[in-house]
Amino acid sequence: MEEINIKLSTGTEFTRDKVGTCIITIKNREQDFEITLDEDETVEVLVSDILKQQAIIEENERQQEVTVNQFRQAREEIQRLNQENGRFKKALQVYADENKYRRIPRMSQWATVEMEKQFGDFNPSFMEVDRGQTAREALEGDAE
Repeated sequence: MEEINIKLSTGTEFTRDKVGTCIITIKNREQDFEITLDEDETVEVLVSDILKQQAIIEENERQQEVTVNQFRQAREEIQRLNQENGRFKKALQVYADENKYRRIPRMSQWATVEMEKQFGDFNPSFMEVDRGQTAREALEGDAE
């Protein structure tokens, strides 16, 4: 018969020697205790340990499922934040461009007298036309 040494979930050691004698060794700081088991006791000890191991495996699987769900949610949140960051960055780049604030000389007649009074000899700058619309659109994307 093959010799077997197994560390059980309880911290005790199970040993079966070459002649088939089964022993559990209980580790203690002061002294180790060895208990020889008959066949029924051996089955009971091993079945009990298997059930404990099965409970541990089931709990680990449950925790793994929770972790996978948390990871999935975190990944989705990162994607959402990256999209939001992209919208905000794009809007900031528009407002950071100095050329967007410049007026250029008008080359044609204004369609109305009001526009001529408001802008004179220059076309309105992008910012005068935009009036914060780019920022509002970036922020509206956040509400979606």
